[in-house]
Amino acid sequence: MGAETDEPLILTEDRDGVAVILLNRPAQRNSLRYESWTELSTALAELRGARGIVIAGSGGFFSAGGDLKTGPAHGDGPMGPAGRVEHAQQVMAQLREVPVPTVAAVEGAAVGLGWSLALSCDLVVAARDAFFSAPFVARAVVPDGGLAWRLTQQLGRHQASSLLLRGSRLTAEEAHRVGLVTDIAEPGSVIDEAIVVAREVADADPGAVELTKRLIASVEAVGLASFQPLELAIATVAQHRSAAAAGRAEFS
Repeated sequence: MGAETDEPLILTEDRDGVAVILLNRPAQRNSLRYESWTELSTALAELRGARGIVIAGSGGFFSAGGDLKTGPAHGDGPMGPAGRVEHAQQVMAQLREVPVPTVAAVEGAAVGLGWSLALSCDLVVAARDAFFSAPFVARAVVPDGGLAWRLTQQLGRHQASSLLLRGSRLTAEEAHRVGLVTDIAEPGSVIDEAIVVAREVADADPGAVELTKRLIASVEAVGLASFQPLELAIATVAQHRSAAAAGRAEFS
């Protein structure tokens, strides 16, 4: 549960066999706390009967990324400061292993760790006026959730560097052109369109869908599995720095 309200951090709804998972902190633009990932993991584990899964944000905004207003440390020892990063890595791995199609429905924006979450889905539907950004460096921290790996793999070093070092915004149309978004929808219709896309895939043979997902995942697995321990180590060092504490204080 969230500290600021008694509302669940994650809501689920059955839309005729397609499960819609809503990030539910609209007043905070659905920024992700440690507990958000725990509730998302529970929701994914309880939706094994769904034919497809759509992940969206409440209030017309996908996610502003990791919540900088809550303490980053979770657990004792030197890795504690990056505990949320490790937890997010584990839940996104769980999401990628779901046997049914998963679709991110992005309205407003997917920022930082929220962008990582969207890219962990099989398909991404975005509103025409949505955007994506990764302002980690401006906040004195480093990209997490596998975002540096994914953007470099997809876009190449130089375009990824512009997005990650400069914090440049990528519009939905631009993201669609470079393959980071699969479908463009009109504002206000993104969740409905994502459900249509999920059903389209779910109407195929379930075994073929699951096996194809496994093939795709196997292509990524070796590279991402090697990258994630390094990401966690660097994130831990970054969170120990005084500059990171100062960056978090600006958002308190």
